[in-house]
Amino acid sequence: MGTLLALTILFSYCLVSLHGHGYLLEPVARSSAWLVDSSFRECCTWPQHMEMFCGGLGHQWNVNDGKCSICGEAYDKPIKVFEKGGAMYKGTIVKTYNQGQQIDVKVVLTANHKGYFEFRLCNLDASPSADASQECLDRHLLKIADTDSTRFRDVDKYGSEMITVRVQLPPHVACRHCVFQWKYTAGNSIGVKLAPSS
Repeated sequence: MGTLLALTILFSYCLVSLHGHGYLLEPVARSSAWLVDSSFRECCTWPQHMEMFCGGLGHQWNVNDGKCSICGEAYDKPIKVFEKGGAMYKGTIVKTYNQGQQIDVKVVLTANHKGYFEFRLCNLDASPSADASQECLDRHLLKIADTDSTRFRDVDKYGSEMITVRVQLPPHVACRHCVFQWKYTAGNSIGVKLAPSS
């Protein structure tokens, strides 16, 4: 339990509906870090930080078969600004947690599209020069604290405001460089059915 889990946080949420309007505040997302850390302002101010929606519903599903980049940019975009090698990637560790800890994740929604949130973790210690892949992030789908669910489904109980979700970090994962991901699947798309609870 005493082992530190350092998280280089990245922001990625894949909306399978309308354009999303929200961001990961804590741990802060790569695209939103300039809001809370002045060292990001000169290089990395991104006014569209609340619109990381995979290139839009039509593009995500009609062009990229539902795929999204790890930080919410269009999957087929040749250079992604918030991924390693991109103009706004700094590789800064923004938060440190203890292995197995329950953490409060803060998401700010400025337009609530219902649906659910999921949170993932990728350990990059074995590949320190790489960035996370979706495959790596999918290895550690995190549970909502004190539940058996990996989905926070109470999004519709909130308006457009900050939502705090307590998430359980895995007791078996310790890393000096982890990447954290928030995925928001909206619930108000015409013709899109939400998957059953997990």
